[in-house]
Amino acid sequence: LILLLLAVSLLLSCTTTSPNTEKSRSVAAVVEEAVVLTSDGLKMVRSTPRSKLWIRPDHHLGRYDDILIAGIGFAYGQGQTHLDEGQESEVGEMLVKAIGGITENSPVGKATTAGPCVVALQLGLKDIQLHLGEASGGSSISYVRSFGSATMIVEFRDSTTDTTLLRYAANRGLGSGQGTGRVGANMGKLGRALGEMVTDMTTELQTIVPSTTNRSKSECNDGIYELTGRG
Repeated sequence: LILLLLAVSLLLSCTTTSPNTEKSRSVAAVVEEAVVLTSDGLKMVRSTPRSKLWIRPDHHLGRYDDILIAGIGFAYGQGQTHLDEGQESEVGEMLVKAIGGITENSPVGKATTAGPCVVALQLGLKDIQLHLGEASGGSSISYVRSFGSATMIVEFRDSTTDTTLLRYAANRGLGSGQGTGRVGANMGKLGRALGEMVTDMTTELQTIVPSTTNRSKSECNDGIYELTGRG
């Protein structure tokens, strides 16, 4: 998973670095090369300033009924401050909770083991920048220009064959506002950003699942297909 996060870092450089003319010109070339060279059979089908989506053309993702959280990873770029073990655990729980929203009041359930109708999710965060507020003027309250940013990566795999079906990557800033240097990083804003990215990912699924779910009948009940509202 760490290798996956590092590989996706290159493709997301336009969303996680300060823009300049030379870098902007190179993004299209990098993306074009990625479409050709993806070793696990995925094809980029959508690219925006805030997210990218790769899918296996014959993925039949809609047939799966349950999701299984198979792993969580963190990747840091050069010069980035690493979260401590407790913070990584807290952020991991936030990420699992955000993904868990997919199964709330929906035809998709949670699985604890692999199975023919279970899709395994590998979750990752990279380029995590959690900025602290700095007190000024004798007060513990200050205006924070940016609470930071983070990139979320979610990979869907068949839980029995480990075949990669879909990869989604998104970057969000955590906004600005009043903060205090005494409470550390604003985890609440990070949690909300993760929730927004998962919501956007579900919207993407509504676009790509229907046109690629034509298949013969199986023992599964098309849970993800129903989740898109087209079941």
